[in-house]
Amino acid sequence: MAAGRTRSTRKLRSWIVEQVNSGKYPGVTWDDDAKTMFRIPWKHAGKQDFRKDEDAALFKAWAEFKGKLPDGVEDNPASWKTRLRCALNKSPEFSEVMERAQLDISDPYKVYRLVPSTEGCSYL
Repeated sequence: MAAGRTRSTRKLRSWIVEQVNSGKYPGVTWDDDAKTMFRIPWKHAGKQDFRKDEDAALFKAWAEFKGKLPDGVEDNPASWKTRLRCALNKSPEFSEVMERAQLDISDPYKVYRLVPSTEGCSYL
């Protein structure tokens, strides 16, 4: 069972690092020079200035990567966001850095830290 979870979290970690490095998603950036922390835009889908194609792009990409965007199903940015948030929070390879988050600004974001494998996962 642990081996299955290891593959899953390694997949998430490498996918996240690839997305942050790609520069493809507005606001998804490294938060430190050492590239151990990254920002994810965290705008609420109910906000008047919410732009699904931009503000939910990373969340949608994760849903696509995981095969969770079946044909014919209506777009659901809140669901996409929940899936990625839950994956990050569940994984021992990430920790949310709440003191660096900015959620009460016009372009809110959360910050997550990549946990070194020796610190987060003794089975890696």
